[in-house]
Amino acid sequence: MLRTTLPLLAALLFTRAIAAVEVVVETKVFHVHTAGPRVEVNMAVIAGSAIAAPNQAGFMQARVEVLTILEMDGQIKAFAKTEVLGPERLDSVQVDLVHQEFFDLAPGNYALSIELRDLNSSDTTVTHYEAPLAVGALPPGLSISDVLFAERIVPAVDGLPSKYGYQVVPLLSDYLPQGITGLSFYAEVHGSDQRFGADSLYLLSYQIENYEKPTVFGAFKHVERMKAKPVEPVFANFDITQLPSGNYLAVVEVRDRNDQLVARREQFFQRNNKVSFNYDLAAMNTFDLGNTFAGAFSDKDSLAEHIASLRPIADPLERKIIDDRWKDRDMDLMQRYFYSFWANRSSDPEAAWRTYRAEVIKVNKLFGCRVLKGYETDRGQVYLKYGPPNSMMDRFNEMDAYPYTMWHYYRAGKYTNRRFVFYQPDLVSNCLQLLHSEVPGEIQNPRWNQILHSRNVAMPNVDPAQVGTSSGERANEFFETPR
Repeated sequence: MLRTTLPLLAALLFTRAIAAVEVVVETKVFHVHTAGPRVEVNMAVIAGSAIAAPNQAGFMQARVEVLTILEMDGQIKAFAKTEVLGPERLDSVQVDLVHQEFFDLAPGNYALSIELRDLNSSDTTVTHYEAPLAVGALPPGLSISDVLFAERIVPAVDGLPSKYGYQVVPLLSDYLPQGITGLSFYAEVHGSDQRFGADSLYLLSYQIENYEKPTVFGAFKHVERMKAKPVEPVFANFDITQLPSGNYLAVVEVRDRNDQLVARREQFFQRNNKVSFNYDLAAMNTFDLGNTFAGAFSDKDSLAEHIASLRPIADPLERKIIDDRWKDRDMDLMQRYFYSFWANRSSDPEAAWRTYRAEVIKVNKLFGCRVLKGYETDRGQVYLKYGPPNSMMDRFNEMDAYPYTMWHYYRAGKYTNRRFVFYQPDLVSNCLQLLHSEVPGEIQNPRWNQILHSRNVAMPNVDPAQVGTSSGERANEFFETPR
């Protein structure tokens, strides 16, 4: 059974009526060789939303009736009615009830509806779920199916649905908290024999990539040479104990023998896992840095400057180490830390550093000012941390406001639709300060508009208030409607 709560998908997918039963629903489409599409309707009744009552054997058990209907043009094409039973228990601990229905359907557009009734409850109210369902035909040539996250993949048991000798128990969440230590997923490669020729070799890989910049994260990649055939099942598993918080993609790729990408399928997920990076520099004493990019540095001041530029993307422990290296300028420790910083983030640390260095050069040109390098300014740090904004509104010549600029991000880290306000209170330098942000952990100031417009008239009120000028109204408009 599902061992974790599902805060992300539960908020988005379940439909709750007056009845207590709450459900998360997910559909996946696979294809049975020579038979056609097979639709999986996966659902999880949230723990505690169904009543557990004594059964005939005296155990506590939840009982939920599930009616699943698939219609096309008002006609029922398939349905299933099932009594879903929870595990028998002697205690009051409840777990999610995972249930799957499988339907062999012709390609087309369907309407999926699900009704759930708690059989242990006197309340006869039914929980309803409805969603459209598009079922496509298997495309000609090579293709990759949907990616199905799995709570576990175990050898098949007679009488239970299986996939090529294994039972794949779905994990109905794209939010993986610290309690989940492994990520398993399933997919299928179809038609490799058509693309490459029967028994010809090709490369099959599955990996975890950063969402913001689709590159493989660390060593989370597995590659195999495969022989082409009609269907190749993919059973993937990664230990994600050390995968830090962030947004990621689970990816399946097929490449030819020249390493050219032929097909790709990806599935988003979000990880919440505070990880302390490994910086046991003493343990690296036996590691020869001479042939690495870190070992190529010979000037202490130059390397210290490069290390200082890492602050915007460093975690608190790393920032402490950066400050220590800036002070002591110990060449050997700086080289080992610099290499470790990027090795903790990428399987190709040198390429990761060169990509980041290009961004540092860019922000130094764009945001550097009299006393600060670009990466030291607030704008430079935000740019390096979250990337370029999707829109910028510069207002440097308002008569009754300090010069300011507003940045809008469609996605800033794991957050969507977030804004930043920078301003120049000294009216001299180009070192704009961060005044307000909507991203948790950054500066948040509900009086940002009042402060912007305190250039000529002091606004002592400590509570947020409307700025009664046309410039103040424009600032609110720019903030609410980025352009």
